[in-house]
Amino acid sequence: MTLPSSISIVTDFAIIMIIAALVVYIFYRLKQPMIIGYLIAGVIIGPYTPPFSLIANPAVFSATADLGVILLLFGIGLRFPLSRLKTVGKVSVGVAVIEIAFMIGLSFGVSSLLGWNLIDALFLGTALASSSTVIIAKVLTDMGKLHETPALIMLGVLVVEDLIVVGLLAVITSTFVNGSVNFNDILWVILKILGFIIGSLIMGILIVPRIINRMVKLGNREVLLLIVLGLAFGLSIAGNLLGFSMAIGAFLMGVIVASSKSVDEVSSLISPVKDMFAAIFFVSIGALINITQFQTFIFPALLITILMIFGKMVGCGAGTRLFGYDNSTAIKVGLGMSQIGEFAFIVMKAGQDLNLISPFLFSTIGVSVAITTFLTPYLIKLSYKYNFNKKKPGQTHSYLT
Repeated sequence: MTLPSSISIVTDFAIIMIIAALVVYIFYRLKQPMIIGYLIAGVIIGPYTPPFSLIANPAVFSATADLGVILLLFGIGLRFPLSRLKTVGKVSVGVAVIEIAFMIGLSFGVSSLLGWNLIDALFLGTALASSSTVIIAKVLTDMGKLHETPALIMLGVLVVEDLIVVGLLAVITSTFVNGSVNFNDILWVILKILGFIIGSLIMGILIVPRIINRMVKLGNREVLLLIVLGLAFGLSIAGNLLGFSMAIGAFLMGVIVASSKSVDEVSSLISPVKDMFAAIFFVSIGALINITQFQTFIFPALLITILMIFGKMVGCGAGTRLFGYDNSTAIKVGLGMSQIGEFAFIVMKAGQDLNLISPFLFSTIGVSVAITTFLTPYLIKLSYKYNFNKKKPGQTHSYLT
């Protein structure tokens, strides 16, 4: 007997939460990163892992993943008011530019080694340019390191990365679809990026904090929660309609709300909802990992994984060091950024939809995303395990003072 769709969806959510709870509890007891537990729970219940395949509606994963991205990034933005982000604005842009140029150069080298063509190399470099905001933020939050300088630099770089990748994707697709560079399209993309960020921050900071503070004074937590969620989802969708990732809009709204005097009230109110959907997000990512593809694409995927770790370590690490930060901060930023972000799938899908990339490239990137995602918690923990500075204890960096 076929269950009604609503009952089926509720059943799927129940399975997700039960399996996730069991697996994550085991990882907690083993003192392993809980994000790995979420991912493994997703693999167990996902459609690509016979004989399990416990979920009746695989589309549920995509929807819950989007919800998780919005709520998690909004929560992260709440911890970083604009005044804090300004302190690393220059280094974030500089590191992002250095690292992306380096990653694209390395991608051409690996593509040449594998015999891939020019377009595949360009799409590979663009896909690898962006790291995962969601995964980095989750790991740093679990470790209690989100307020430290390396985390602040990484979050700034991640935002800049996504914006640059949007521009790169527009240039590449315009060039190879039309046969020439369309400067009007490029100019339009730049104007959209600047307009969205500047417009959101100006309008948001002038209006949103007043609304939040007023709602807190009224004392109705239910209305406050709905308003906050409406703002977060609204700006996320607005950004997505302009061609950006929903994560950017959610993060920006978090930064805007963080400017209000009542940010602590909002944070405590949103925390349980954020934690639940963040957990579902990582389970969903695990469920979307097709482990049956590993054998077919493992060799190029391993090469790309090595490229990603080495490239981010050198590009982000050296870039951070170039701006005057110490060795320890540079290594934390370099290792912390060494995973492939969700935006890589957007890049690959654009190339696939336009028939520009080779058929194997999407699956190869998918396997690489899975590998780097599993490695990320351990790489970040490794970067915090040792002190790589030769400075005296208690000496601080002068850039933020």
